[in-house]
Amino acid sequence: MQKIEEMCKLAENYKMQGSLIKSSKEYKKILEIEPENICAMTNLADIYYILGDIESSIKNYEKIISLKPKYALILYKLGVLYFRATKFYKAISLFDRVIELEPDLYMAHYWKGISLYHLGKVRKSIDSFKKLQEKGEKCTLGYYHLAISYKTIGDFKQAVKYFEEILKEDPNIVSVNYHLGLSYLGLSEIKKALICFKKVLDKDGEHRGAMDKMYSLVNDQELLYTFGIERAKSDDNIDELVSNYHIGEAYKGFSSIDKAFKYFKKHIIKESEDK
Repeated sequence: MQKIEEMCKLAENYKMQGSLIKSSKEYKKILEIEPENICAMTNLADIYYILGDIESSIKNYEKIISLKPKYALILYKLGVLYFRATKFYKAISLFDRVIELEPDLYMAHYWKGISLYHLGKVRKSIDSFKKLQEKGEKCTLGYYHLAISYKTIGDFKQAVKYFEEILKEDPNIVSVNYHLGLSYLGLSEIKKALICFKKVLDKDGEHRGAMDKMYSLVNDQELLYTFGIERAKSDDNIDELVSNYHIGEAYKGFSSIDKAFKYFKKHIIKESEDK
C-alpha cells in the first residue's frame, strides 16, 4: 500500500511539472499492481485527453464506469469525449444519466444541447439550453447557443433577445454582434443590422461576412442615405451646422425635396448665426 502511495505521488508530481509521458508511465505501473485503481485510471484518462488521444481516454473512462456505473463526474467527462469524437447519440445518453444522478452538474444540459444541435434536432437543443438557464446559472455559452438555435429555426425575435443579453456583459464580442446583425436582417430591421455589422468591422476590419453584408446593404442607395441620416442625427461628434447639411443632402439623394429643403434652411440659418 505504501509503495502505491509513493508511486501515485511520483506520478502526480510528473503531471504537475508537465511531464505527461513520465506521469502516464507511472500510472500504468500502478495499474499493473492494482488494475482497479480508480485514481490511476482517472489521471491516465485525463493525460490521454490532454495529449489528444481521445480513443485511449475514452477506454480508461469506460473502465471506471464499469466499476462505478453511477460516478456522475466520469459519466460527464465521458460524454464530452464522445461529443469530441462526434458520437452524439452516445454523448446524449450519458448526459441524460448525469442529469438524473447529479442535477447540480448543470453543464450536462449545455453539452446535451450542443449534441442535439449537431444532430439537427434544433428545437430539442433549445429545450436543453433553456433548462441550463432555469438552473439559475448565467452561462454565456448557453445564451449564445440558445440564440444561435433560435436563429437557425427562424425565430429571430428570440435570437435577438439572447444575443442582446450576452452583449450586456460584453458589448464587443465580434461573433455575437455579427449574428445579432443577421437576426435583425431576419426581422427586416436593416438599420440595426448595419450598426451591428459596423461594430464587427470596428473590431475586425477583415471580417468577410460583415464586409459582404455591409456591401450588399449599402449598395441600396436609398438605404445608404437613410443610414446616413440616422448617423448624422445621432453622432455627437458632428456639429449642428454640418449635421443639417448632410441630412439635407441625404434627403435630396432620394428625392424627398421638402425634407431636404427643411434641413438646408436650418443649415443656412445656423451658418448665418455663426457668422
